[in-house]
Amino acid sequence: MTDYEHIIISAERYALGRMTYIVELTVNYILQEIEDNKLSDSCLEVIRKDIKEAKDYGMECDRVQWLKLLKRIEEVI
Repeated sequence: MTDYEHIIISAERYALGRMTYIVELTVNYILQEIEDNKLSDSCLEVIRKDIKEAKDYGMECDRVQWLKLLKRIEEVI
């Protein structure tokens, strides 16, 4: 993976479980990077695993965001 992808994973891990605006911002950013084909399957697999193994998504609105990202990742890998 590239350094950029490691930074994306770091941002995702920071935001996962938070209950602030950062969740939607992070999810939307990653979704755009997926659409622009900037993330490898390896990177997406790490994010997918993180989301699936999360014990807490935050509030319901945050859970909806993470599951939206998970669904999109599973569509592309």
